[in-house]
Amino acid sequence: MRSLDAALIEREKSAYFRRRSWRCASIIALVILLVVTALASLTVGAARISAVMAARTVFGLGLPVEAEETLRQVLFSIRLPRALAAICAGMSLSCAGLVMQGVFQNPLVSPYTLGVSNGAAFGASLAIIFRARFLSAPPLIGDYLLPASAFVFSLLTMFLVYAIARVRAESGRTLLLAGVAIGYLFSALVAAIRYFSNMRELPELVFWTMGGLSAVPKSGVLIIALINVLSISVMLLKAWDINALAAGPDQAVSLGVNYERLRVTLFILSTLMTAAAVSFTGVIGFVGLIAPHITRFIAGSDYRWAIPAAALTGALLLLASDTIARTLIAPSELPVGILTSFIGVPFFLYLILRRKH
Repeated sequence: MRSLDAALIEREKSAYFRRRSWRCASIIALVILLVVTALASLTVGAARISAVMAARTVFGLGLPVEAEETLRQVLFSIRLPRALAAICAGMSLSCAGLVMQGVFQNPLVSPYTLGVSNGAAFGASLAIIFRARFLSAPPLIGDYLLPASAFVFSLLTMFLVYAIARVRAESGRTLLLAGVAIGYLFSALVAAIRYFSNMRELPELVFWTMGGLSAVPKSGVLIIALINVLSISVMLLKAWDINALAAGPDQAVSLGVNYERLRVTLFILSTLMTAAAVSFTGVIGFVGLIAPHITRFIAGSDYRWAIPAAALTGALLLLASDTIARTLIAPSELPVGILTSFIGVPFFLYLILRRKH
C-alpha cells in the first residue's frame, strides 16, 4: 500500500514539474516572440529602417551617428512610442479580461461587458464636442481633455453598475445585467451626440470609437504602464486567492478567502486597467476576450502563470494587429479596432458554438 502511495506521489510530482517546465518555456517563448514582433513593427512603414537599427534602439544602444535625422525622428517620435502603446494597452485589456472571466466564471465576459467602453465613448464624445466648440486654440489642458473625460466616465460607469448591483445583493449576474443596461444607455447617448454633431466634429467622433494607437501621447503610454504595474502586481499577490475564487464562492470562503473583498478589488483593478487603455486608444474590441483564452491554452488556469502569460499574449496580439493595420493598405492606415474585430468575431462565434449550455 505504501509503495502504491509513493508511486502515486512521484507520478504527481513528475507531472507538476513537467507542467511548470512547459509554462516557463511558454512564457520565455512569448517574451522572445514579443521582442521579435516589436522589432518588426519598428522596421516596417513608409520609411524603411533596418532591423539592426531598430534592435539598437530597443536595447538602449541608440542609433549610429550616420543615421539620417528623418529616420531618427520616425523611430523615436512615432514608431517606438506607438509600439509601446500597443504593448501597454494589450496588457491592460488582456489581464482585465482574464481576471473578469475568472471572477464571473464566464468565458464570454470581456473588459467591455460592464459598459466601461460605452461610458468612455460618451466621455470622449463630450470632450470632442466641447473642444471643437469652445476651445478654438486648445491649450495644454485641451490636449488631455479627451482622455481625461473618457477615463472619468469609465470610472463613473463602474460605480453606477456596482451601485445598482448592491441594491440586488451584488450577485455576478446582476453586475453583468446592470453593465449591459448602462452600456446601452451610454451607447444611445453617443448616438444622440453624433446625430447633433456637425461635419467638423463627426469624423473625430467616428474615428475615436473605431480605436487606434496613432494619437497616443508618450505621457499616455506612461500612465497606462504605471497603472499596469500597480494592477498586475496586486493581481499576482492575490493569485492564490483568485485560483480559489475560480473554483466558486463557497470553495473560496471555505479556504479562508474574503470573497466579497477580493471580488471588489479585482473589479476595481480590471476597470482601472480598461479605463486607462480605452481613454487613450479608443474602443479596441475583442483583445480582452481572445487573449485570455489563448493564455489558458498556453499556460493553464493557474493564475500565478496565467497573469504574466496573459499580459504577454495581449501585448503580442495588439502589437501584431496594429503593425498589420498600418501596413495593410499603406500609405493609408486601417484603425486597429476594425482589424481586431475581424479577428475576434469568428473566435467569439467559435466559443458560442463550442459551449452547448
